[in-house]
Amino acid sequence: MKKAAWYLVFTVVVLFMAVAMFIYLAPHLGWRVSAVLSGSMEPELKVGSLVVTCPVEPETIVVGDIVTFRPVSVGENMITHRVIGIGQGSSLYFETKGDATDKPDPFTVPAQNLVGKICFHVSYWGYFTEFLKTPFGFLFAVVIPGIAIITIYVGSVWRALGGRSKQESDG
Repeated sequence: MKKAAWYLVFTVVVLFMAVAMFIYLAPHLGWRVSAVLSGSMEPELKVGSLVVTCPVEPETIVVGDIVTFRPVSVGENMITHRVIGIGQGSSLYFETKGDATDKPDPFTVPAQNLVGKICFHVSYWGYFTEFLKTPFGFLFAVVIPGIAIITIYVGSVWRALGGRSKQESDG
């Protein structure tokens, strides 16, 4: 029973570390892991939800997709809204709207401002994700569990070698 509990704890810690590493590596792979900071997409995306945005070609977006984009105004945070229309003038653009709002956004989104499409979301886990992006969060999620696993493993090897040398001296 003790061994089964150890394996369960070990598995949970390794999964936790893998998720933390994904959060750090995702931007290097073109993915975006972030938290929903406003209620404009409720009830679909609650404030504090974790959203994973995967890169897609703008031509693959269809009406109804939830997308993340850079606003036309420089300096604003990225926005995640639903596509309600697609247009093709001199270039491809999207009309967007938050689910919780009555009116469409007062601007169109040029295809080059598209970051990607929401491919996964989990309510309330965004707060934890934002914590993991901090230096202390990285330490908490990757470094400390890694050191603990290595220490426990080295200790078990040390005990095993100590037990074998004792058997050899007794024998």
